[in-house]
This record gives sequence, structure tokens and C-alpha cells, in this order.
Amino acid sequence: MKWTLYSTLLFLSPMLYSQTAYIDKSSEAGINNVGFNRGVAVVDYNNDGWEDLYFTRIDKSNILYRNNGDGTFSDISEEAGIDVELDSGAAVWGDLDNDGWADLVLGNRDVPSQIFRNNGDGTFTDITEISGVSNSGKVQSVLLADVNNDSWLDIYWANLGTENALYLNQGDGTFVDVTIPSGTSDTQLNMGAVFFDYVNVGDLDLYLSHDGDQANILYQNDGKGQFTDVSEAAGVNYVGQGMGVDAADFNNDGYLDLYITNLYENTLYLNNQNGTFTDLSTSAQVDDLGMGWGTSWMDFDNDGWMDLYVSNETYFPVFGNFYDNLMYRNLGNLTFEASSSNSPLNSSAGGYGTACLDVDRDGKLDIIIANSGPTDGNQLLMNQSTNEHHWVDLGLEGTLSNRDAIGARVCLFSQDLQLCDQVMAGTGYASQNSLQLHFGLGERTIIDSLVVAWPSGQQEVYTGVSIDTYYHIIEATSITNTVKEEQLSAISVKIFPNPVQETLTFAADLQHTAGSSTYRIWDSLGRIIFTSELPQQLSTQQIQLAIPSTWLNGIYFLEIRQGDNSLLQKFLLNR
Repeated sequence: MKWTLYSTLLFLSPMLYSQTAYIDKSSEAGINNVGFNRGVAVVDYNNDGWEDLYFTRIDKSNILYRNNGDGTFSDISEEAGIDVELDSGAAVWGDLDNDGWADLVLGNRDVPSQIFRNNGDGTFTDITEISGVSNSGKVQSVLLADVNNDSWLDIYWANLGTENALYLNQGDGTFVDVTIPSGTSDTQLNMGAVFFDYVNVGDLDLYLSHDGDQANILYQNDGKGQFTDVSEAAGVNYVGQGMGVDAADFNNDGYLDLYITNLYENTLYLNNQNGTFTDLSTSAQVDDLGMGWGTSWMDFDNDGWMDLYVSNETYFPVFGNFYDNLMYRNLGNLTFEASSSNSPLNSSAGGYGTACLDVDRDGKLDIIIANSGPTDGNQLLMNQSTNEHHWVDLGLEGTLSNRDAIGARVCLFSQDLQLCDQVMAGTGYASQNSLQLHFGLGERTIIDSLVVAWPSGQQEVYTGVSIDTYYHIIEATSITNTVKEEQLSAISVKIFPNPVQETLTFAADLQHTAGSSTYRIWDSLGRIIFTSELPQQLSTQQIQLAIPSTWLNGIYFLEIRQGDNSLLQKFLLNR
């Protein structure tokens, strides 16, 4: 579907708000481990609807915390097989093989980085050797993105003082190093990094933050995975002590802006909608002087304006002063105000990575901080805001696109409000926010439409979307209220192996016995090429289909249908 993106910039006079209402639940949640923690990556690794946490550490083994759904977490690192103890600098999660389970990409420091395949049973397998990946730099950030729009997630490591690494996913469990031919072979003091589409053309561009007074870099993607340095022309070649970076549309004009943490003044770049940016750091009043590391854009009060959280290493003196973490509230007029005094948000611990997610699924964004002080545990700050503001939360699933829909862009229209955001894997410093897109609506009670631009080029418009609801959107298929979806829980399926060679093998669990059950195969053009009945109760059975010799290599879709319920899963045929 074709659509025209209009933009509206609404200037609001500042309103009186109480101080931000966050409470520190780190101890009760069980995530306040002490150590030299660097980053935190958010994931729902077991597909139970509750988002989990993975902390990277440089002095002890990494930790995977399973969200128990009751405000507590359990350390299951050892049983999962990812309690790595190799001085890990960063981690990112994404479905590398499009099988429906989030895999782990780990960035280590001065030892080989690693890839772990999610086995779908709570355990992981180290596939680094067979993947063909080899990166032994001092990793500061690791990102996932489909840089060439082939529906497979690629990997980018930002290394400190050695060549960065870009590996293209071949769709068969292997990766190819394209760092030099892609034009992304930066060898400077890389720190934070982010993939985002700054010109709204459907390609993921790359921004790199540098330490040591080395100019930051913006690489523009041509859509085929070839990058060109446009930093100077775009006006974002900042020279300083850069650390973390995140992107969001803070002024609601439909274009993603940049915020960079630094030692000394932080930097806010406003996207001018013409390929250039303007430095608004001072006028917007977000030029915090601290030793900045992690940062996350988030609408903490659900008022429809993206706010900004900054994590500082508070043991590092700046001009003789020590600076705590802080929250900047967006006033809606290109300025912000510090809105976290006398709050746990003003943490004085040694903060590094940060991430935001809705831990308890109450429609309010919470904050995770990876702390690195000798006695500082990690922190979970729970959002206890009591305003009447509305929201909507979206989880996207690609079919033609990569399974996690990383790179998908969503715009929401509600009366006078336009909100746009993009699914990104790897932001801030050494961290990863939730892949869910969260939109605050203020007092608005009607969503006029949602427009989703998928990485595949497919564009879809959804109407009739309710407020204060979690949604699951499947590309070219459906949009579903996740509460109703969880109540049904009718079908689950796993294809193995994927990619498929001569035989399609899958296991399906049909939890309801009423109604006939079928499975169908679709080709990439949307044509049904095979249909068959399924026996009831397949949880202990496997179905095998010999692939006809006439089927060409490429992407296909397996659809399981029982009554009104259906599930679509992508597989690759690669003989």
C-alpha cells in the first residue's frame, strides 16, 4: 500500500508536572549483582511474553536473568549455557536464522567474539566457528541490522582502536566479512554506535561515536549494503570524547534525531529533514557535563514526547565535580528540563549501559542500569507514574522481512499528534532496548492509524487500533491484541533445520482439539503451492514433506491453521 507521510510539529507551552515517579526495585527483583558490568541487552529469549535481561561484564561471567512475570528475575545463565567469562564488552539479541527464537551475539574484548544459537528449549549452542565469524577487537558496541535488505540480519562490531567488522548473513548459518568492500572499515576509537534511517528511504544508515577527539562518523547506506561517509556534509562530525548514542524523533516531525553522550558536554542533533542536522545541545538544555555513557530515548510519562535518560560514571570527576544520572523531560518546544531530582533516577552509582522496557507490562517504561562501581549493583528502576496518559505498545514480526522486523519504521497518527519510531538492535552504550515500540498518547483516546514501513518495502496501514493495549503485528498477515493472543495460545510450531534442504520437517502443537487442522505452503509471491490436512495433537509428532524438485531455492512460508487460529513461519529452501 502506498502512503504519504505528513508531518506536524506541535509546540506546547510547558505544563506543571510532579517529579518523575520511579522506585528502585533492584534488590526485590534479584538483579543487583555487583561487578564491572558494562552493558545490558533486553530480550524475550523464551517467547513467554516477558522480557528478560542479559548483562555483559569484564571481570566475571555474564548473566542471563529470566523474567518470572511477578516482578522478580532468576539467574539461569549456567543452565542456558551463556555464562561467558571472557571480558565481554557488549551484547545484542536477534533472530539470525529467522526460526522464531532470539539468538545472542556477544562482543568480547581482545578475545574472539561469539554467536550463540537459541535452541528453543532454554539452552544455547556456540556456533561461532561454523558461522565463519572472526572478530578479536576490543568491542565497545555490537549491532544487528539487515543492511542489504535481503531479510537476514547482519552483524556489526564497533571496536576500540582496531578495524570494525561487518559480517553479512548468508541465510545458511554462515556469515561473510564485508567490512572493507562495504566502506565501514573504521579503525578509530569507536565507542557507541547505532543503525537508523536518517533520510526515511528504507535503508539503515550507521552512526559511530568516537573517543579521543576523533570526529564521529555518519555512514549513509545505498540500500545494498554499500556505505559512504557523509559526516561533514550532514553536520554530525562532532569532535570530542564520545561514548553512547541513541536515535529518536524527539520533536515529532517524522525524522529521527541523535543524542550522543560524552565526557564533558553531551550533544543533541536535530534532523533538518534534508540530510543535515543542527546542534541544539545548549538551547535544548541537554548538554550534561558528566562522564556520560549509556543513554536511552523514552517517553517515561506517556505524554507523546520522547524524553531522555543519561547514565554517568559518577566516580569520574569533571572539573572537580561528580555528576549523577538524570532524566530530561521533553517540554514539546525543542527544550528539555531536568526532571529527576530527589529520585532514584539520579543514581550516584558508576553507571555504564542503560536500557528501557516495560518489565511488568503495565504500559509504563522502566529502566535498567548496568553499574560498574566496586560496590554498586545493577539497578531496576520501576515507573510508578500515576497520570492518566494513554499509550500503545507494538511488537512487530517480519515474514518477508527479517523475523524481528529490525529496521521497520512505524508512524502513529492521533488527532494532532504524529509519532514515529524505528526498531533498532543495539543503542546507547553496549546495550539494547526492547524491540517493542512504545508510544505515549497523552490524553488522546483515539488512534486514527498506524503506518508500518517494513524492511522488505511492504507498507501497511492499520486502523481501529485501541489505546492502552499491547499488539503483535505480523507482516502481510495480521494485527492481534496480545492479551487475546495469549488467551488463545492455540498453535506453536518449530521448523528444523532451517534452512531446509531436501525435506521440510516441523513439529506443531495444537492445544485445542476442536476444528479441522491444515498446513499450507506459500511461495514468496504469495501463491499457495501446497495444502494438506494435519492430525490432531502434534506435540509428540513430526511432519515431514519431501520438497518437490520443481521448487526453486528461496523463501517460503509455512502456515498452520486450526479453526480461526493460524500461525505463519518463514523458511529458506537451500539445496
